[in-house]
Amino acid sequence: MKVDDFMSEKKAIFIISILKNIVEVYFNTFFIFYFFKVANYEVIPLAKYYITLYISLGIGFFLIRNAMKRNNKVTHFRIGISLQALYISLIMILKENIINYIFLVAFIKGIADGFYYFPKNILDTEKITNDDRQKTYGAINIINQIVAILIPLILGIALTFMSYTNLGKIFFVIFIIMFIISFYVHDKEYYDKKFEFKKFINLLKENKSIRNSLIEPLLSGFTFSSGVMGLIITLSKIYNFKTNLNLGLVDSICAILSLLACTIFTIKMKKQNFNKILLFSGIISFITLIIFAFFPTRSSLILYLLIRNSLITIISLIASVVVTNLTNSSEINEKFKPEYYCFRDNLFSISRSLGYILLLLVCIFIGKEYISYIMIIPAISIILEAIIIGKLCNS
Repeated sequence: MKVDDFMSEKKAIFIISILKNIVEVYFNTFFIFYFFKVANYEVIPLAKYYITLYISLGIGFFLIRNAMKRNNKVTHFRIGISLQALYISLIMILKENIINYIFLVAFIKGIADGFYYFPKNILDTEKITNDDRQKTYGAINIINQIVAILIPLILGIALTFMSYTNLGKIFFVIFIIMFIISFYVHDKEYYDKKFEFKKFINLLKENKSIRNSLIEPLLSGFTFSSGVMGLIITLSKIYNFKTNLNLGLVDSICAILSLLACTIFTIKMKKQNFNKILLFSGIISFITLIIFAFFPTRSSLILYLLIRNSLITIISLIASVVVTNLTNSSEINEKFKPEYYCFRDNLFSISRSLGYILLLLVCIFIGKEYISYIMIIPAISIILEAIIIGKLCNS
């Protein structure tokens, strides 16, 4: 039996995505809690970490742009997985001393993410067809949410008996498994092409839909796509729920809501209704974020968590499907896909970095007790994104 007969490329990408999400459950809450405690509950070191991370991620995309154009994706994808394992190793080695190596650790994480996500984004478009994308992305997110229900509880209990760094050994093994599975994924036939950024810019001038699709990362980079909104909410959860076990319980309840949203998206939602759903979700999300910005109480946090794991999750899912499908259009596919994703993810890096720079400035010059006001920017971003993606649905 051939190796490829054991596992298809689509299945390999599917499993890698699930495993990566398991790791992200740890880093999105528990690692921040650990880092926050090591930093003596100061926000400034966290802001410096994320600014460095997202600038480095943009550098990572830039470094491998030519390799992506020449279709040498899988090799760099494996390098990205290996660098993720190196990052975990640094956490295990440095332990509490990580606070003295913020810039080094964040730089390696950023480069690792760049090498991982640039080829992964393109491979997703190649291995999953536009017709299958809603069901496939929905299925991935359904499984991710089931994982997100169980893993936070398991981690919350585990962290009462073992250290954060010892737990990192499990995630190191996960990256080894991801590396092995990546050998079931293959590049298309090699072709030698140059990275043509100027021609891509000319395409942007001519094509309004592609231009609008690149406004989306500038907006979601402040919100649900690893933006400053997420860190502010995580810090609020830490302040309000205190312990690892409580955080695990809250994250599991949130994951149940997200699971319901993902299931509805996968089974019930029709593409012709995306625009109306986006507009409704955007308005409600905007109102919720504004309430939290001015009244950051436990009640407004709970309201936010309800909306974040339902309506904002749906906005994220629709945006992902619509934008990814657009990259398979005749204008981008085969010609400018590496240029598109390089441009797109550097816009992500810019908006994410700006969000964390703003967080840093507020903490330095005003005080960390005022960081909730930053949520006004994600509030505006989320409704603008809903409107723009809605227009793309109709184009």
